[in-house]
Amino acid sequence: MTSFIEKQFPVSKLSKESYKERKANNGQTLTGLGKWWGRKPLVLERGAILGCLMPISDDPRKDMEIFLKIMSMDDDGLWQRNKQWQNKSDAYWLEREYGLHNDFNNLGYDEKLKTCVRPEQFTRSKDDPAWSEINQHLGTNADNLQDLMRQLSEKRFGSNATIGDCFCGGGSIPFEAARMGLDVYASDLNPIAGLLTWAAIHICGASEYEIAEIKAFQQEVYDAVDKEITALGIEHSEEGHRAVSYLYCVEVICPECGVLVPMAPSWVIGKGTKTVAKLVKNGNSYNIEVKMNVTSDEMKFAEIGTATSKGLLCPNCDTSTSISSLRRDRRGDNGEVIYGLRKWEKSEFEPKFEDVFQERLYCIKYEKPSEGKNRPVRYYRAPNEHDFANEKKVRTIVEKNIVQWQEQGLVPSMEIESGYNTDQIIRERGWTHWNHLFNARQLHLCALHILKSKDYADSLSKQITEILTINRIANWNSKLSQWSAYHTQECGLQTFYNQALNTFFNYATRALTGLHATCIFEINAYNTSKKSDIRLGDARNKATYSHIWITDHHIQML
Repeated sequence: MTSFIEKQFPVSKLSKESYKERKANNGQTLTGLGKWWGRKPLVLERGAILGCLMPISDDPRKDMEIFLKIMSMDDDGLWQRNKQWQNKSDAYWLEREYGLHNDFNNLGYDEKLKTCVRPEQFTRSKDDPAWSEINQHLGTNADNLQDLMRQLSEKRFGSNATIGDCFCGGGSIPFEAARMGLDVYASDLNPIAGLLTWAAIHICGASEYEIAEIKAFQQEVYDAVDKEITALGIEHSEEGHRAVSYLYCVEVICPECGVLVPMAPSWVIGKGTKTVAKLVKNGNSYNIEVKMNVTSDEMKFAEIGTATSKGLLCPNCDTSTSISSLRRDRRGDNGEVIYGLRKWEKSEFEPKFEDVFQERLYCIKYEKPSEGKNRPVRYYRAPNEHDFANEKKVRTIVEKNIVQWQEQGLVPSMEIESGYNTDQIIRERGWTHWNHLFNARQLHLCALHILKSKDYADSLSKQITEILTINRIANWNSKLSQWSAYHTQECGLQTFYNQALNTFFNYATRALTGLHATCIFEINAYNTSKKSDIRLGDARNKATYSHIWITDHHIQML
Protein backbone atom coordinates (compact mmCIF):
# COMPACT_ATOMS: atom_id res chain seq x y z
CA MET A 1 0.00 0.00 0.00
CA THR A 2 1.43 3.36 -1.05
CA SER A 3 1.24 6.17 1.51
CA PHE A 4 0.38 9.78 0.84
CA ILE A 5 3.83 10.98 1.94
CA GLU A 6 5.47 8.82 -0.71
CA LYS A 7 3.72 10.72 -3.51
CA GLN A 8 3.16 14.28 -2.35
CA PHE A 9 3.42 16.54 0.71
CA PRO A 10 2.32 20.19 1.27
CA VAL A 11 5.84 21.37 2.11
CA SER A 12 5.15 25.10 1.70
CA LYS A 13 2.08 25.20 3.94
CA LEU A 14 3.64 22.97 6.58
CA SER A 15 6.73 25.19 6.56
CA LYS A 16 4.56 28.23 7.21
CA GLU A 17 2.68 26.43 9.99
CA SER A 18 5.99 25.31 11.52
CA TYR A 19 7.31 28.86 11.41
CA LYS A 20 4.23 30.16 13.21
CA GLU A 21 4.65 27.50 15.89
CA ARG A 22 8.34 28.35 16.33
CA LYS A 23 7.58 32.07 16.62
CA ALA A 24 5.37 31.30 19.62
CA ASN A 25 8.61 30.79 21.62
CA ASN A 26 7.59 29.95 25.21
CA GLY A 27 3.98 29.61 24.02
CA GLN A 28 4.82 26.34 22.31
CA THR A 29 3.18 23.29 23.85
CA LEU A 30 6.26 21.47 25.14
CA THR A 31 8.76 24.27 25.82
CA GLY A 32 7.43 24.79 29.35
CA LEU A 33 8.70 21.37 30.38
CA GLY A 34 12.33 22.27 29.82
CA LYS A 35 14.95 23.39 27.36
CA TRP A 36 15.75 21.17 24.37
CA TRP A 37 17.55 22.52 21.34
CA GLY A 38 16.42 20.08 18.67
CA ARG A 39 12.70 19.97 19.41
CA LYS A 40 10.77 19.70 16.13
CA PRO A 41 7.49 21.54 15.40
CA LEU A 42 4.49 19.45 16.39
CA VAL A 43 2.58 20.34 13.22
CA LEU A 44 5.41 18.88 11.15
CA GLU A 45 5.33 15.64 13.15
CA ARG A 46 1.57 15.40 12.79
CA GLY A 47 1.86 15.86 9.04
CA ALA A 48 4.58 13.22 8.75
CA ILE A 49 2.65 10.63 10.79
CA LEU A 50 -0.60 11.28 8.95
CA GLY A 51 1.25 11.14 5.65
CA CYS A 52 2.59 7.69 6.52
CA LEU A 53 -0.80 6.25 7.48
CA MET A 54 -3.03 7.85 4.86
CA PRO A 55 -3.37 5.77 1.67
CA ILE A 56 -3.51 7.29 -1.80
CA SER A 57 -6.25 7.00 -4.39
CA ASP A 58 -6.21 7.51 -8.13
CA ASP A 59 -7.10 11.17 -7.56
CA PRO A 60 -4.01 13.05 -6.22
CA ARG A 61 -5.86 16.35 -6.00
CA LYS A 62 -8.58 14.81 -3.82
CA ASP A 63 -5.92 13.13 -1.68
CA MET A 64 -4.30 16.49 -1.00
CA GLU A 65 -7.67 18.05 -0.23
CA ILE A 66 -8.46 15.34 2.33
CA PHE A 67 -4.98 15.55 3.89
CA LEU A 68 -5.41 19.30 4.42
CA LYS A 69 -8.87 18.78 5.92
CA ILE A 70 -7.51 16.29 8.45
CA MET A 71 -4.73 18.75 9.32
CA SER A 72 -7.27 21.63 9.55
CA MET A 73 -5.19 23.42 6.92
CA ASP A 74 -7.98 23.64 4.33
CA ASP A 75 -9.97 26.85 3.83
CA ASP A 76 -12.75 25.87 6.20
CA GLY A 77 -10.29 24.54 8.80
CA LEU A 78 -8.34 27.79 8.67
CA TRP A 79 -11.55 29.79 9.08
CA GLN A 80 -12.51 27.76 12.13
CA ARG A 81 -9.01 28.25 13.53
CA ASN A 82 -9.35 31.96 13.03
CA LYS A 83 -9.32 33.64 16.39
CA GLN A 84 -12.22 35.88 15.49
CA TRP A 85 -14.31 32.81 14.76
CA GLN A 86 -13.27 31.02 17.95
CA ASN A 87 -13.75 34.08 20.14
CA LYS A 88 -17.02 35.44 18.75
CA SER A 89 -19.05 36.76 21.63
CA ASP A 90 -21.89 38.99 20.46
CA ALA A 91 -24.75 39.25 18.01
CA TYR A 92 -23.06 42.12 16.20
CA TRP A 93 -20.20 39.80 15.28
CA LEU A 94 -22.68 37.25 13.94
CA GLU A 95 -24.20 39.90 11.68
CA ARG A 96 -20.77 40.55 10.20
CA GLU A 97 -19.82 36.88 9.96
CA TYR A 98 -20.60 36.43 6.29
CA GLY A 99 -18.59 39.46 5.24
CA LEU A 100 -15.67 38.54 7.49
CA HIS A 101 -15.63 35.01 6.09
CA ASN A 102 -15.40 36.29 2.53
CA ASP A 103 -12.66 38.76 3.49
CA PHE A 104 -10.76 35.99 5.23
CA ASN A 105 -10.95 33.64 2.23
CA ASN A 106 -9.45 36.35 0.03
CA LEU A 107 -6.30 36.50 2.16
CA GLY A 108 -3.15 34.57 1.34
CA TYR A 109 -2.08 31.65 3.54
CA ASP A 110 0.51 33.71 5.40
CA GLU A 111 -2.04 36.40 6.25
CA LYS A 112 -4.63 33.86 7.37
CA LEU A 113 -2.19 32.26 9.80
CA LYS A 114 -1.72 35.55 11.65
CA THR A 115 -5.21 35.25 13.13
CA CYS A 116 -5.37 31.47 13.49
CA VAL A 117 -4.66 29.24 16.44
CA ARG A 118 -2.17 26.46 15.70
CA PRO A 119 -3.43 23.03 14.49
CA GLU A 120 -2.41 21.43 17.80
CA GLN A 121 -4.69 23.89 19.62
CA PHE A 122 -7.73 23.15 17.46
CA THR A 123 -10.13 20.21 17.36
CA ARG A 124 -12.84 19.75 14.75
CA SER A 125 -16.25 19.18 16.31
CA LYS A 126 -17.76 15.73 15.94
CA ASP A 127 -20.62 17.09 13.80
CA ASP A 128 -18.29 18.94 11.42
CA PRO A 129 -19.33 18.09 7.80
CA ALA A 130 -15.64 17.60 6.98
CA TRP A 131 -15.68 14.20 8.73
CA SER A 132 -18.28 12.89 6.30
CA GLU A 133 -16.10 13.86 3.34
CA ILE A 134 -12.96 12.43 4.98
CA ASN A 135 -14.68 9.13 5.80
CA GLN A 136 -16.18 8.77 2.35
CA HIS A 137 -12.76 9.20 0.72
CA LEU A 138 -10.81 6.96 3.11
CA GLY A 139 -13.48 4.32 3.82
CA THR A 140 -13.47 5.07 7.53
CA ASN A 141 -16.08 5.91 10.16
CA ALA A 142 -14.47 8.48 12.47
CA ASP A 143 -15.52 11.77 14.02
CA ASN A 144 -12.18 12.68 15.63
CA LEU A 145 -8.50 12.48 14.76
CA GLN A 146 -7.70 9.68 17.22
CA ASP A 147 -10.36 7.32 15.87
CA LEU A 148 -9.31 8.12 12.31
CA MET A 149 -5.66 7.27 13.03
CA ARG A 150 -6.60 4.00 14.70
CA GLN A 151 -8.82 2.99 11.79
CA LEU A 152 -6.13 3.84 9.25
CA SER A 153 -3.66 1.81 11.34
CA GLU A 154 -5.99 -1.19 11.31
CA LYS A 155 -6.37 -0.95 7.56
CA ARG A 156 -2.60 -0.87 7.00
CA PHE A 157 -1.14 -2.99 9.80
CA GLY A 158 -4.07 -4.91 11.30
CA SER A 159 -3.57 -3.20 14.67
CA ASN A 160 -2.99 0.22 16.15
CA ALA A 161 0.28 1.55 14.75
CA THR A 162 3.35 1.91 16.96
CA ILE A 163 5.44 4.96 16.11
CA GLY A 164 9.11 4.52 16.97
CA ASP A 165 11.67 7.25 17.58
CA CYS A 166 15.15 6.18 18.71
CA PHE A 167 16.42 9.79 18.92
CA CYS A 168 13.43 11.16 20.84
CA GLY A 169 15.14 14.30 22.21
CA GLY A 170 12.52 16.74 23.49
CA GLY A 171 9.70 14.30 22.70
CA SER A 172 7.92 16.01 19.81
CA ILE A 173 7.42 12.85 17.72
CA PRO A 174 6.29 10.56 20.58
CA PHE A 175 4.03 13.25 22.06
CA GLU A 176 2.28 14.03 18.79
CA ALA A 177 1.92 10.33 17.95
CA ALA A 178 0.40 9.64 21.38
CA ARG A 179 -1.93 12.61 21.00
CA MET A 180 -3.06 11.18 17.67
CA GLY A 181 -4.09 8.03 19.55
CA LEU A 182 -1.19 5.84 18.41
CA ASP A 183 1.16 3.65 20.42
CA VAL A 184 4.67 4.94 21.01
CA TYR A 185 8.20 3.62 21.40
CA ALA A 186 10.83 6.25 22.25
CA SER A 187 14.46 6.10 23.34
CA ASP A 188 17.52 8.30 23.62
CA LEU A 189 20.99 8.11 25.13
CA ASN A 190 20.44 11.36 27.00
CA PRO A 191 18.49 10.90 30.28
CA ILE A 192 17.10 14.44 30.01
CA ALA A 193 15.55 13.44 26.69
CA GLY A 194 13.88 10.44 28.33
CA LEU A 195 12.63 12.67 31.14
CA LEU A 196 11.17 15.28 28.77
CA THR A 197 9.54 12.66 26.56
CA TRP A 198 7.92 10.90 29.51
CA ALA A 199 6.71 14.23 30.83
CA ALA A 200 5.30 15.25 27.44
CA ILE A 201 3.10 12.15 27.25
CA HIS A 202 2.20 11.67 30.92
CA ILE A 203 2.12 15.26 32.23
CA CYS A 204 1.05 17.31 29.21
CA GLY A 205 -1.12 14.32 28.36
CA ALA A 206 -2.61 14.06 31.85
CA SER A 207 -6.29 14.53 32.55
CA GLU A 208 -7.59 17.85 33.82
CA TYR A 209 -7.98 16.30 37.28
CA GLU A 210 -4.37 15.04 37.27
CA ILE A 211 -3.08 18.42 36.09
CA ALA A 212 -5.03 20.13 38.86
CA GLU A 213 -3.28 17.82 41.35
CA ILE A 214 0.12 18.62 39.83
CA LYS A 215 -0.59 22.35 39.97
CA ALA A 216 -1.63 22.02 43.62
CA PHE A 217 1.60 20.13 44.30
CA GLN A 218 3.66 22.88 42.68
CA GLN A 219 1.92 25.49 44.81
CA GLU A 220 2.37 23.47 48.01
CA VAL A 221 6.12 23.14 47.43
CA TYR A 222 6.46 26.80 46.51
CA ASP A 223 4.54 27.87 49.63
CA ALA A 224 6.66 25.61 51.84
CA VAL A 225 9.86 27.09 50.43
CA ASP A 226 8.42 30.59 50.77
CA LYS A 227 7.56 29.95 54.43
CA GLU A 228 11.14 28.86 55.13
CA ILE A 229 12.66 31.80 53.24
CA THR A 230 10.37 34.22 55.06
CA ALA A 231 11.22 32.73 58.45
CA LEU A 232 14.93 33.14 57.72
CA GLY A 233 14.35 36.70 56.51
CA ILE A 234 17.06 36.34 53.87
CA GLU A 235 15.03 37.81 50.99
CA HIS A 236 13.44 40.72 52.85
CA SER A 237 14.61 44.27 53.42
CA GLU A 238 14.52 45.91 56.83
CA GLU A 239 11.12 47.39 55.81
CA GLY A 240 9.80 43.93 54.93
CA HIS A 241 9.97 44.47 51.15
CA ARG A 242 10.57 41.32 49.09
CA ALA A 243 13.61 40.88 46.86
CA VAL A 244 13.03 39.91 43.23
CA SER A 245 16.59 39.88 41.84
CA TYR A 246 20.17 40.24 43.02
CA LEU A 247 22.94 41.55 40.76
CA TYR A 248 26.52 40.42 41.31
CA CYS A 249 29.75 41.43 39.61
CA VAL A 250 33.34 40.24 39.48
CA GLU A 251 36.06 42.32 41.13
CA VAL A 252 39.75 42.24 40.25
CA ILE A 253 42.85 44.14 41.33
CA CYS A 254 44.23 46.31 38.54
CA PRO A 255 47.86 45.18 38.04
CA GLU A 256 48.87 48.73 37.05
CA CYS A 257 47.57 50.75 40.03
CA GLY A 258 46.61 48.11 42.61
CA VAL A 259 42.99 49.29 42.96
CA LEU A 260 40.20 46.72 43.37
CA VAL A 261 37.89 47.34 40.39
CA PRO A 262 34.31 46.01 39.89
CA MET A 263 33.88 44.61 36.37
CA ALA A 264 30.84 44.84 34.10
CA PRO A 265 30.44 45.51 30.35
CA SER A 266 27.88 48.21 31.21
CA TRP A 267 26.63 49.82 34.39
CA VAL A 268 23.13 50.35 32.99
CA ILE A 269 20.76 48.32 35.16
CA GLY A 270 17.41 49.21 33.60
CA LYS A 271 16.65 51.19 30.46
CA GLY A 272 12.94 51.37 31.19
CA THR A 273 13.40 52.56 34.77
CA LYS A 274 16.49 54.60 33.82
CA THR A 275 18.52 52.90 36.52
CA VAL A 276 22.33 52.88 36.63
CA ALA A 277 25.17 51.86 38.91
CA LYS A 278 27.81 54.47 39.58
CA LEU A 279 31.38 53.69 40.71
CA VAL A 280 32.65 55.98 43.48
CA LYS A 281 36.32 55.74 44.47
CA ASN A 282 36.89 54.84 48.13
CA GLY A 283 40.59 54.41 48.92
CA ASN A 284 41.90 51.37 47.02
CA SER A 285 38.43 50.15 46.04
CA TYR A 286 35.08 51.42 44.79
CA ASN A 287 31.67 51.89 46.31
CA ILE A 288 28.78 51.26 43.95
CA GLU A 289 25.80 53.60 44.10
CA VAL A 290 22.50 52.75 42.44
CA LYS A 291 20.38 55.58 41.02
CA MET A 292 16.94 55.45 39.40
CA ASN A 293 15.29 57.91 37.00
CA VAL A 294 18.63 59.35 35.89
CA THR A 295 19.17 61.75 33.00
CA SER A 296 19.99 60.69 29.45
CA ASP A 297 23.58 61.89 29.95
CA GLU A 298 23.94 59.69 33.04
CA MET A 299 22.51 56.74 31.10
CA LYS A 300 24.99 57.30 28.30
CA PHE A 301 27.92 57.56 30.72
CA ALA A 302 26.84 54.32 32.48
CA GLU A 303 27.03 52.43 29.18
CA ILE A 304 30.83 52.64 29.44
CA GLY A 305 31.77 49.53 31.40
CA THR A 306 34.97 48.37 33.04
CA ALA A 307 34.93 45.04 31.15
CA THR A 308 35.60 45.48 27.43
CA SER A 309 36.60 43.25 24.53
CA LYS A 310 40.21 44.13 25.40
CA GLY A 311 39.83 43.15 29.06
CA LEU A 312 39.79 45.30 32.20
CA LEU A 313 39.44 49.05 31.64
CA CYS A 314 40.53 50.54 34.94
CA PRO A 315 38.62 53.77 35.75
CA ASN A 316 41.37 54.78 38.18
CA CYS A 317 44.45 54.69 35.95
CA ASP A 318 42.65 54.45 32.58
CA THR A 319 44.72 51.44 31.44
CA SER A 320 43.60 48.23 29.75
CA THR A 321 44.70 44.78 30.88
CA SER A 322 43.85 41.65 28.90
CA ILE A 323 41.88 38.91 30.61
CA SER A 324 44.67 36.39 29.99
CA SER A 325 47.08 38.71 31.81
CA LEU A 326 44.67 39.07 34.72
CA ARG A 327 44.38 35.28 34.90
CA ARG A 328 48.19 35.00 34.80
CA ASP A 329 48.13 32.63 31.84
CA ARG A 330 51.56 31.66 30.55
CA ARG A 331 53.38 29.46 28.07
CA GLY A 332 54.90 26.16 29.11
CA ASP A 333 58.26 24.78 28.01
CA ASN A 334 56.61 23.17 24.98
CA GLY A 335 54.69 26.29 24.03
CA GLU A 336 51.36 25.10 25.41
CA VAL A 337 49.12 27.57 27.24
CA ILE A 338 48.99 27.07 31.01
CA TYR A 339 45.97 28.79 32.51
CA GLY A 340 46.75 30.60 35.72
CA LEU A 341 43.55 30.50 37.75
CA ARG A 342 43.37 28.33 40.84
CA LYS A 343 41.15 25.28 40.39
CA TRP A 344 38.25 25.27 42.83
CA GLU A 345 37.71 22.34 45.21
CA LYS A 346 34.55 20.24 45.11
CA SER A 347 32.69 21.78 48.06
CA GLU A 348 33.58 25.42 47.32
CA PHE A 349 30.90 27.88 46.30
CA GLU A 350 32.65 31.27 46.47
CA PRO A 351 36.15 32.62 45.70
CA LYS A 352 38.92 32.43 48.28
CA PHE A 353 40.60 35.61 49.48
CA GLU A 354 43.67 35.04 47.29
CA ASP A 355 41.74 34.31 44.05
CA VAL A 356 42.13 36.68 41.09
CA PHE A 357 38.38 37.07 40.54
CA GLN A 358 36.32 38.06 43.56
CA GLU A 359 32.53 38.56 43.56
CA ARG A 360 30.31 41.19 45.14
CA LEU A 361 26.63 42.00 45.39
CA TYR A 362 26.08 45.47 43.97
CA CYS A 363 22.32 45.88 43.41
CA ILE A 364 19.02 44.42 44.62
CA LYS A 365 15.65 44.70 42.93
CA TYR A 366 12.91 44.88 45.57
CA GLU A 367 9.14 45.10 45.40
CA LYS A 368 6.72 46.71 47.84
CA PRO A 369 2.92 46.85 48.09
CA SER A 370 1.27 49.77 46.37
CA GLU A 371 -2.03 51.22 47.47
CA GLY A 372 -4.68 51.29 44.76
CA LYS A 373 -2.70 49.05 42.38
CA ASN A 374 -2.94 45.33 41.74
CA ARG A 375 0.78 44.95 41.13
CA PRO A 376 3.50 45.85 43.64
CA VAL A 377 5.97 48.63 42.91
CA ARG A 378 9.48 47.48 42.07
CA TYR A 379 12.61 49.48 42.71
CA TYR A 380 16.40 49.10 42.80
CA ARG A 381 18.86 49.98 45.49
CA ALA A 382 22.46 49.29 46.45
CA PRO A 383 22.81 46.73 49.27
CA ASN A 384 23.12 48.09 52.80
CA GLU A 385 24.29 46.52 56.07
CA HIS A 386 21.01 44.62 56.44
CA ASP A 387 21.41 43.11 52.97
CA PHE A 388 25.03 42.15 53.57
CA ALA A 389 23.99 40.52 56.84
CA ASN A 390 21.47 38.45 54.85
CA GLU A 391 24.22 37.49 52.39
CA LYS A 392 26.39 36.32 55.29
CA LYS A 393 23.50 34.31 56.72
CA VAL A 394 22.97 32.48 53.43
CA ARG A 395 26.70 31.78 53.03
CA THR A 396 26.84 30.38 56.56
CA ILE A 397 23.91 28.03 55.87
CA VAL A 398 25.50 26.76 52.66
CA GLU A 399 28.99 26.42 54.18
CA LYS A 400 27.56 24.35 57.03
CA ASN A 401 25.51 22.03 54.78
CA ILE A 402 27.06 21.81 51.32
CA VAL A 403 28.99 18.57 51.85
CA GLN A 404 25.88 16.87 53.21
CA TRP A 405 23.72 18.36 50.45
CA GLN A 406 26.09 17.01 47.83
CA GLU A 407 25.99 13.55 49.39
CA GLN A 408 22.17 13.66 49.41
CA GLY A 409 21.95 14.86 45.82
CA LEU A 410 20.33 18.16 46.79
CA VAL A 411 22.95 20.23 44.95
CA PRO A 412 25.38 19.31 42.13
CA SER A 413 28.56 17.44 42.98
CA MET A 414 29.83 16.02 39.69
CA GLU A 415 33.14 17.06 38.21
CA ILE A 416 33.00 19.03 34.96
CA GLU A 417 34.27 16.84 32.15
CA SER A 418 36.71 18.36 29.71
CA GLY A 419 35.14 19.37 26.38
CA TYR A 420 34.90 22.15 23.80
CA ASN A 421 32.42 24.23 25.83
CA THR A 422 33.12 22.93 29.32
CA ASP A 423 36.81 23.82 29.12
CA GLN A 424 35.71 27.43 28.80
CA ILE A 425 34.34 27.71 32.34
CA ILE A 426 37.33 25.85 33.78
CA ARG A 427 39.70 28.21 31.96
CA GLU A 428 37.79 31.44 32.59
CA ARG A 429 36.82 30.92 36.26
CA GLY A 430 38.69 27.90 37.59
CA TRP A 431 35.40 26.10 38.22
CA THR A 432 35.90 22.33 38.24
CA HIS A 433 32.55 20.98 39.52
CA TRP A 434 29.01 21.81 38.40
CA ASN A 435 28.08 23.30 41.78
CA HIS A 436 30.63 26.06 41.11
CA LEU A 437 28.20 27.50 38.54
CA PHE A 438 25.88 28.51 41.40
CA ASN A 439 26.38 30.99 44.20
CA ALA A 440 25.25 30.54 47.81
CA ARG A 441 21.73 31.87 47.25
CA GLN A 442 21.19 29.70 44.20
CA LEU A 443 22.48 26.54 45.92
CA HIS A 444 20.38 27.19 49.02
CA LEU A 445 17.19 27.71 47.01
CA CYS A 446 17.81 24.54 44.99
CA ALA A 447 18.43 22.38 48.08
CA LEU A 448 15.45 23.87 49.91
CA HIS A 449 13.11 23.23 46.97
CA ILE A 450 14.10 19.56 46.71
CA LEU A 451 13.84 19.03 50.48
CA LYS A 452 10.36 20.56 50.69
CA SER A 453 9.09 18.64 47.64
CA LYS A 454 9.70 15.30 49.36
CA ASP A 455 6.78 15.99 51.69
CA TYR A 456 4.30 16.30 48.80
CA ALA A 457 5.64 14.19 45.88
CA ASP A 458 3.42 11.14 46.42
CA SER A 459 3.19 10.08 42.76
CA LEU A 460 5.56 9.54 39.85
CA SER A 461 4.06 12.48 37.94
CA LYS A 462 4.75 14.79 40.88
CA GLN A 463 8.29 13.46 41.26
CA ILE A 464 8.97 14.05 37.57
CA THR A 465 7.40 17.52 37.84
CA GLU A 466 9.81 18.34 40.66
CA ILE A 467 12.81 17.22 38.59
CA LEU A 468 11.60 19.38 35.72
CA THR A 469 11.20 22.30 38.14
CA ILE A 470 14.77 21.94 39.43
CA ASN A 471 16.02 21.82 35.82
CA ARG A 472 14.10 25.02 35.10
CA ILE A 473 15.41 26.71 38.23
CA ALA A 474 18.99 25.80 37.29
CA ASN A 475 18.45 27.20 33.79
CA TRP A 476 17.12 30.53 35.07
CA ASN A 477 19.25 30.89 38.19
CA SER A 478 22.98 30.34 37.77
CA LYS A 479 26.13 32.42 37.53
CA LEU A 480 25.70 32.07 33.76
CA SER A 481 22.37 33.94 33.91
CA GLN A 482 23.02 37.26 32.19
CA TRP A 483 21.27 40.40 33.41
CA SER A 484 19.09 42.08 30.80
CA ALA A 485 18.66 45.86 31.05
CA TYR A 486 16.17 46.10 28.17
CA HIS A 487 12.98 48.12 28.65
CA THR A 488 10.63 45.14 28.56
CA GLN A 489 12.74 42.77 30.68
CA GLU A 490 15.09 44.12 33.38
CA CYS A 491 15.58 40.60 34.66
CA GLY A 492 17.95 37.66 34.61
CA LEU A 493 17.99 35.58 31.43
CA GLN A 494 18.24 31.84 31.08
CA THR A 495 21.60 30.07 31.18
CA PHE A 496 20.99 28.17 27.95
CA TYR A 497 20.10 31.08 25.70
CA ASN A 498 22.56 29.35 23.36
CA GLN A 499 24.51 26.10 23.48
CA ALA A 500 27.69 27.59 24.98
CA LEU A 501 28.57 27.98 28.66
CA ASN A 502 29.41 31.66 28.69
CA THR A 503 30.73 33.27 31.86
CA PHE A 504 29.83 36.89 32.62
CA PHE A 505 31.50 39.62 34.63
CA ASN A 506 28.11 40.52 36.08
CA TYR A 507 25.20 38.12 36.47
CA ALA A 508 21.72 37.88 37.95
CA THR A 509 20.32 35.77 40.76
CA ARG A 510 16.57 35.38 41.04
CA ALA A 511 14.96 35.42 44.47
CA LEU A 512 12.04 33.04 45.05
CA THR A 513 9.55 35.70 43.92
CA GLY A 514 11.43 36.04 40.64
CA LEU A 515 11.17 32.28 40.13
CA HIS A 516 7.41 31.98 40.68
CA ALA A 517 6.60 31.26 37.02
CA THR A 518 9.57 28.88 36.87
CA CYS A 519 8.38 26.85 39.86
CA ILE A 520 4.69 26.89 38.94
CA PHE A 521 4.78 26.53 35.18
CA GLU A 522 1.86 26.30 32.80
CA ILE A 523 0.63 22.82 31.86
CA ASN A 524 -2.05 22.38 29.20
CA ALA A 525 -4.19 19.26 29.17
CA TYR A 526 -3.98 17.14 26.00
CA ASN A 527 -5.56 13.74 25.60
CA THR A 528 -2.79 11.25 24.72
CA SER A 529 -2.49 7.51 24.36
CA LYS A 530 -0.69 6.16 27.42
CA LYS A 531 0.43 2.99 25.63
CA SER A 532 4.04 4.01 25.42
CA ASP A 533 7.49 2.59 26.06
CA ILE A 534 10.20 5.14 26.87
CA ARG A 535 13.76 3.95 27.43
CA LEU A 536 17.34 5.15 27.62
CA GLY A 537 19.71 3.43 25.25
CA ASP A 538 21.89 3.42 22.16
CA ALA A 539 19.90 3.68 18.94
CA ARG A 540 22.16 1.06 17.34
CA ASN A 541 20.94 -1.57 19.81
CA LYS A 542 17.20 -1.27 19.26
CA ALA A 543 15.34 -4.56 18.83
CA THR A 544 11.85 -3.23 19.52
CA TYR A 545 9.31 -3.59 16.71
CA SER A 546 7.58 -0.43 15.50
CA HIS A 547 5.36 -0.11 12.45
CA ILE A 548 6.82 3.28 11.56
CA TRP A 549 10.22 4.64 12.61
CA ILE A 550 10.66 8.39 12.39
CA THR A 551 14.01 10.03 13.07
CA ASP A 552 15.59 13.39 12.30
CA HIS A 553 16.85 11.97 9.04
CA HIS A 554 14.27 9.66 7.53
CA ILE A 555 11.03 7.70 7.87
CA GLN A 556 10.92 3.93 7.62
CA MET A 557 7.69 1.93 7.42
CA LEU A 558 7.76 -1.78 8.17
